[in-house]
Amino acid sequence: MDPTQQQRGDFVAFLNRNKQPGDKRPMFEGRIAKPGSDETHPLTLWAHQYADPRTGEVKTMYSGTIGPVSPDAAPADQVERLIQTGDAADLAIGNLTIRPRQVVLFPNGFKDEAPDRKRPDLWGAANFGDGSELVRSSVWLIKARNGNAMMSGATSYPIPGKSEADMQRDEGGLEELIARGEVSKGMPAKKRAKAGRGD
Repeated sequence: MDPTQQQRGDFVAFLNRNKQPGDKRPMFEGRIAKPGSDETHPLTLWAHQYADPRTGEVKTMYSGTIGPVSPDAAPADQVERLIQTGDAADLAIGNLTIRPRQVVLFPNGFKDEAPDRKRPDLWGAANFGDGSELVRSSVWLIKARNGNAMMSGATSYPIPGKSEADMQRDEGGLEELIARGEVSKGMPAKKRAKAGRGD
């Protein structure tokens, strides 16, 4: 498949309005979908700081969980998914192991190589824990309409024959993905109801 025509899935997360400095609440809550799927799963992310082993620079990474069922699925399918057991397995990307229903995001080391490319701020991987293959994530940190931080991006399947580093380096900008309709910037705009006239 041509990488420019690769299917993508939605990745959107909003800053948790109940989060307080130092508490154990998640930093972001949102939704994630497999590439090419309209079924989204709940997403919860916590922020962690670490020192880059090469430079000593303090960086922020995110890890969290994916809900086991999609609220978009039919009720019977939701129940069936929760009954199933034994199909969840750890998956690996490079030397990183991702547990079932886990998602991780790291700072994109190629972000500053070509500022005009508007590369993602974060890259990572997600294991939906349902026996499907690992998906990669490309995510931008942006501001929501209310001024709060949010994450907006996409999931995709690894491209055969390309290393993760090459895929991060080649990633297009967020505006390009939105223009192609592959990613949304958040919740769809609500339609205003027309006021009825009394007769």
